[in-house]
Amino acid sequence: MPRYLSKSRFKEGLDCITKLYYTGKRDEYANQSLDDPFLKALAEGGFQVGELAKFMFCDDPVEENITIESLNTNEALALTAETFAKAGKVVIAEAAFNYENLLIRADIVVKEGKNISLYEVKSKSFKGDEVDSTDSFLSFKGKPNESVSSNWIPYLYDLAFQKYVITKSCPGFSVKSHLVLANKTAKATIDGLNQLFQIEKNGTRTKVKIKEGLKSEDLGAPVLVTINLDDLIDNIWHTYKTPVTYGKDLSFEDYIKLCSATYEEDVRIFAPVSSACKDCAYQVKPGKDEGKKDGLKECWKNRTGYSDDLLTKPFSFALWQGKTDNQIEGGFFLLENIPEESIVSKTKKKAIEEKTGLNREERRLLQIKKTRENDPGYYFEKAAFENEMSTWSWPLNMIDFETSTVALPFYKGTSPYQGSAFQFSHHVLYKDGKIEHRNEFIHFEKGEYPNLYFIRALKDALSAVEGTIFRYHNHENTYLRMIYRELEAGLGDLPETEKSELLQFINDITRYKIGEDKEYTHGNRNMVDLYDLVVRFYYPPSAKGKVGLKFILPAIIRDSEYLRNKYGKKGVYGKTLEIKSLNFEDHQWIDSDKSNDPYKTLPKVFDEWDQDTLDTMIGDFENVADGGAALTAYNYLQYTDIPDDQRVALRAALLRYCELDTMAMVMLVEGLVNLDEKS
Repeated sequence: MPRYLSKSRFKEGLDCITKLYYTGKRDEYANQSLDDPFLKALAEGGFQVGELAKFMFCDDPVEENITIESLNTNEALALTAETFAKAGKVVIAEAAFNYENLLIRADIVVKEGKNISLYEVKSKSFKGDEVDSTDSFLSFKGKPNESVSSNWIPYLYDLAFQKYVITKSCPGFSVKSHLVLANKTAKATIDGLNQLFQIEKNGTRTKVKIKEGLKSEDLGAPVLVTINLDDLIDNIWHTYKTPVTYGKDLSFEDYIKLCSATYEEDVRIFAPVSSACKDCAYQVKPGKDEGKKDGLKECWKNRTGYSDDLLTKPFSFALWQGKTDNQIEGGFFLLENIPEESIVSKTKKKAIEEKTGLNREERRLLQIKKTRENDPGYYFEKAAFENEMSTWSWPLNMIDFETSTVALPFYKGTSPYQGSAFQFSHHVLYKDGKIEHRNEFIHFEKGEYPNLYFIRALKDALSAVEGTIFRYHNHENTYLRMIYRELEAGLGDLPETEKSELLQFINDITRYKIGEDKEYTHGNRNMVDLYDLVVRFYYPPSAKGKVGLKFILPAIIRDSEYLRNKYGKKGVYGKTLEIKSLNFEDHQWIDSDKSNDPYKTLPKVFDEWDQDTLDTMIGDFENVADGGAALTAYNYLQYTDIPDDQRVALRAALLRYCELDTMAMVMLVEGLVNLDEKS
């Protein structure tokens, strides 16, 4: 069989040409990329969007036989050619085209006479009112260095590659190229749109089951938008510089040829190393990839010539919120070697740097110093923390939200990717040391929009307990402001009195912008951000520069004997025990057999996926503690038909996970309160 350079392989090569050597070698090289179509369908909604898009191009009823299901390349190519030979208008989903060793499976193609229209369907959102402009796709519009915006490179270069292959494989045809995207300015005009497209898993295959007899007229107003991008792709082919780290002066076609030859011959070309290597999938994960090679380290060894021992040290890209490409290009490949003078920022200081404690530059310099000196000791500004603590009002309220965004709205009047807040947890820490898991909320009903139920329950929970409210990072504030805008726009068609009370409640506990100058203001009970306090006052080397709660919690446990003594035994936390729980009978949070990490004491939400896989699914995970599990479970419920026993089990698992998120905040505060000053 030929080694076909598929569109997914080309995207890897565009990202980093070295990956073309590692890809497809899961038995030899570690690979942390998500390779589960069902999980991707739950996370991204792309499968449902793809099925909905078919209704835009096919007559009712949408025929299943427009889709070429075969995974056999030769069979798919033959079926495509056979269907294309038919007279009149031809619509094919998953059509196969190849040219030399280039191969694509196109989402949707429409052939009429000698014209081919290519439609690449993505679950990514786009403002439909900008459909006649390419400005939002571009950086430096109208300037000599005009190029595709980095956010759109994976999508537009994928489309450009597909058009290239079809054009080469179908001489004599005119090929038009389009993206079909979720229109975030559109509003669903029916309830339960996403319920019409249910995900099914059959072995390793994932497909969408469309409601029987579904017609276009049943779908309401369109929530997808089609954008012709031929002019922009012409620039990609002939004008723009190819956005790659290797072969920067190659044209688009020449880079395709390079990737094609590299992959076909199975040779490795080492691209320059950079801060982008931080997200490389081909690196070994401790405890998971025993016996496998580490592609990342092989690349850096080739570039640096360092010994294997040196390559166990943190690379420069591990610097917290640091852009280290200049340092790497200057030969400073290890974090400990970064010159301190290169960290000093010449830009205007941000708001956090006007507060007490570490500013961003100082935290980065501290990380370098601790790494260079191999110092495992934590840094903590106790006096500054206690000064901040003196402004708090007891008891302390810890809240955490679980949320989801879906490509296809399931509620009339909502837009693609309009967020759903379906769960919260609420712990209370009293001044005398008493702790209780006081409130929780979960809205697990299928096809119902939860935000109104959510905000009512949150208002009841927090209004019943005085004291300062805490969140971890910006997630909770962002969602509350979103719900505020929804209420203003008429969510729930509420009586004016209740609407006014809910709006006032949200203003009271959030930070927001007002006026023409968009100055920040906040309510008299504005949530305190524990993330902000950690950044300014506490640096634990064991967290390796990360500041997300799931990294900081094990770190504070390592640094706090008080926490280890209190929570390292049974008989403390449970429904009838000293610390009241709503979901646990008797749970030991700190266990050396679980690496003293409370998150590892919980069973999996899903047997087939570990927690880290679910976290990877939602990308940057520093803002939430276990959003991967929660989002997966909620979307699993919304997009699939599951038996009642699974539904009950999912609900119980989510309640336990969310309870830990707010208990983690309690432990963090307790740990900091009992931590000694240290530098």
